[in-house]
Amino acid sequence: MRWLLAPTVIASLILGVLLLGAIALWTLSISSHDDWKHSILYTDLPEVSGLQSLGSSIYVTFETRNYDGKLVSIVDGVRSTIVSGLQKPDGLTTSLGSLVYTQEFGESPVYEVIDGIPHGLFMADGAEGIDSTLNGDLYVIEDRPGGRVLKYERSTGKTSELATELEAGEGICAMDSGVVYFSERDKGIVNKIQDGEISEYLTGLIKPGFLLCDNESQSILITEDRRNYGRLLHSSEPHQIQVMATGLSAPQAVAINFEGRLLLAEQGRNRVIQFERRDGRAISISTIGTDTD
Repeated sequence: MRWLLAPTVIASLILGVLLLGAIALWTLSISSHDDWKHSILYTDLPEVSGLQSLGSSIYVTFETRNYDGKLVSIVDGVRSTIVSGLQKPDGLTTSLGSLVYTQEFGESPVYEVIDGIPHGLFMADGAEGIDSTLNGDLYVIEDRPGGRVLKYERSTGKTSELATELEAGEGICAMDSGVVYFSERDKGIVNKIQDGEISEYLTGLIKPGFLLCDNESQSILITEDRRNYGRLLHSSEPHQIQVMATGLSAPQAVAINFEGRLLLAEQGRNRVIQFERRDGRAISISTIGTDTD
């Protein structure tokens, strides 16, 4: 006997399969290195992007549109809005003890927050990633056609271009030595600027996003901004990477807190997760390479 299914039944079955697939992707488990374990630190963080850790406090940006983005502090689980009414606030760093953030839309100042009040430092166009060195100099990358890598010199207030004509600039980090790394998402590469020369440092990546530099080890952490199957990577040598975690959903910024735990803003799941060592020792970027040999 041949069974015929009504079109409504077939449509319901297809919808059910699609929903199960969507749930599977949303709940996709995270795999990390055997030495690490992970847990959920904070949830309900809409479009979380920027992330900084200072003492027992963490700071995040909500990269929402329609001028409802926010810069928020979280202290012992208590959330407080520092700045509201932002348009796609993305990059976040600390510079000489103050928070500095970018907004990824059109021409907009890069703002430094002093006593809760934002102060414009310099103009950028589609600014995304940002980093600061110990002397307070700031480095910004623009995510737009023809984007740039900018350096803001704290002592003079001058802005200079370190790279131009980028296709889709995403992450940036700087060593205190003056070496700068930046990623171009669509090209799948991380570039290195040293002594004014630009060279390819890592290639073959998938949507490389946020970068975190470590001066002690002269190595970097990289997240791949993939909606599913995103990765957290580590590199201490050109053209070599180590996979530290997989199964992430649109991972953005990473930071290491005062307890030696690695925090990661997982935008695709609107949360911050933390990684810690199974043996209880602090995580340090300077030892990641030796831990994973």
